[in-house]
Amino acid sequence: MASTGAAANVRAVAARIGIDTGGTFTDVVRWSPRGVRVHKLPSTPDDPARAVLAGLAAVRTRADEPVDLVHGTTVGLNAVLTGALARTVFVTNRGFEDLIEIGRQDRDDLYAFAPHRSVPPVPRRLRVGVDCRRDATGVVTPLTAAAVQRTVAAVRRLRPAAIAIGLLHAPADPRDERRLARALAAALPDVPITCSAELLPSFGEYERFSAAILNAAIAPVVGRYTQRLQQDLGPGRLRLLRSSLGVLPAAEAAQFPARAMFSGPAGGVLATTQLLRRLGARHAAAFDMGGTSADVCLCGDEASADTGDGAIAGLPLPLPSVPVHTVGCGGGSIAYADAGGALRIGPHSAGADPGPACYGKGDEPTVTDAHLVLGHLGADTLLGGAFPVDVDAAVRAVERLARRLGMSLAATARGIVEIADATMARAILVITAERAVDPAAVPLVAYGGAGGLHAAGLIERLGMPRAVLPPHAGAFSALGLALAGESVELGEAVRLRADGAGLHRLTALGRELQRRAAAALEVPTRSRVEVLVRYAGQGAALRLPLAPDLPRRFAREHQRRYGFVADAPIEVVRVVARAETQPRPFPLPPAPSRGNQGHAAVRRRPIGGSVRVLRRDLDTIATCDGPLAVEETTATTWVPAGFAVRTSPYGLELCPKRQRRRRTSS
Repeated sequence: MASTGAAANVRAVAARIGIDTGGTFTDVVRWSPRGVRVHKLPSTPDDPARAVLAGLAAVRTRADEPVDLVHGTTVGLNAVLTGALARTVFVTNRGFEDLIEIGRQDRDDLYAFAPHRSVPPVPRRLRVGVDCRRDATGVVTPLTAAAVQRTVAAVRRLRPAAIAIGLLHAPADPRDERRLARALAAALPDVPITCSAELLPSFGEYERFSAAILNAAIAPVVGRYTQRLQQDLGPGRLRLLRSSLGVLPAAEAAQFPARAMFSGPAGGVLATTQLLRRLGARHAAAFDMGGTSADVCLCGDEASADTGDGAIAGLPLPLPSVPVHTVGCGGGSIAYADAGGALRIGPHSAGADPGPACYGKGDEPTVTDAHLVLGHLGADTLLGGAFPVDVDAAVRAVERLARRLGMSLAATARGIVEIADATMARAILVITAERAVDPAAVPLVAYGGAGGLHAAGLIERLGMPRAVLPPHAGAFSALGLALAGESVELGEAVRLRADGAGLHRLTALGRELQRRAAAALEVPTRSRVEVLVRYAGQGAALRLPLAPDLPRRFAREHQRRYGFVADAPIEVVRVVARAETQPRPFPLPPAPSRGNQGHAAVRRRPIGGSVRVLRRDLDTIATCDGPLAVEETTATTWVPAGFAVRTSPYGLELCPKRQRRRRTSS
């Protein structure tokens, strides 16, 4: 990636561009103080870099224009989900080689007769034991030079593409991990090495080892991808968004790519947070529905406490991350009849290739095909007509499924949409009701290419007050990437009681970490210190701001989240300091086009009847009652009967008509 001098020059003149690669479309946003430029194109799953480079070329003013590209990628995530990981060797204490496979006694399904257990991506033959040992008080068996040499020789024989090192009690003293890493790096200079205590300075060896292995296993995959992009990028620099928001420094991203595992969804959360500030709102449920999946996240006050208990493919990955909940339900999710003859949706997706049946390459009915059958979408809707689709192919695909179900075409299409709504409503309940937040008090911010098609159904099911559909909804996550500020996050494992003396030591440590994090950034910053706090002996912890009244805050949040408080000591197990620059401002809405109220049209529905269609600029629609479809280049909003849509300063506002009348009369 760019050198320090080149990076400084890029910062001065480069265009800020955010690119989010999804399973179906790749979204590109070019940000400037005067506004944004948006470009959307089909993803290229066989080579994601191809679509990224094509999208970048589309928004550049010239081929040699310097760019500051912030990328949200699923390359690492997909590598884990598909098992396409690098050959990774795991180095740990002798006698503990199987700890990563034994794991915890947790069971996701208590009633499964044959429960499935996720297997770590390091088979037994690729685990190397080292003759050394520490316990909670210090060294038990010292790491000798001979043990280091034996370990290096054993690892070399296994021909690794990546190495993960995880030793017991390393967060308390990481010197043994570092010593092994130096020796292995000297012997295998081209192999990336992950030390568990550097990646995740936290107690809990199973979770820490799992995170280190996953990080090591994706490092070559992500490294090859980012290296290719950087080589073909031309003038400029490429960086990733960390999963906990903020741009990752290039060196950190290369060493710890797992910290950007969920960079795409994090972009949408960042944009939602910025939108809330513009709207003056306290909180909202971010809802991103794309072609492959739907991501939901509670943004604002109620989202401040994070347990840090993330996982992927059934394996722990407790790295700092926005608490996004994902379900396999997107526009490309396949509808089918199960063994009992019931209608089901997903999680399998048609993706970008072959895509929904209407793309003309496949014949499986999807959620997008159902919307075409119902008239919510038309042949020239996607990308403003630049991506034409075959409505007849969608009808044929849904008809075949309808015959298997013994249902009519219209009932099948409506059933597909309603099941998709129900699936995503359950996901929203996970981030609201399961956290003691009433969804009826939380507005929905709906984005992604398909978010507006399901916003009304979701707020009706959950009793939510309204939905806001932001500008450029289909590329909203890419907008968040373009807005992101710089960030540095440092952490240290501790075991301190949250009382007088303990709080004093925690405050001193927090200030030191805060100073170091701020010093790592070259421009004025804002910073904060947070702690992971729990009752002594608990497994999970809550992430809260470090403050003199920490015990009271913890009790209040524990009561809200879990419904009880305990008469037990409170302890802090990790201190985290974060420094960041201010994100770029959320773009101002475009200037009104006087006298233009959009162009109303009528679209015939394949099932009979017609649908009103409005093509408009975001600020030129008066209040309109449904049913109608409101189309823009990157997304479509479906307004059913009983709902109304109107322009708000930063997008469309969709709400039940009875609610609108109630607000007006009051």
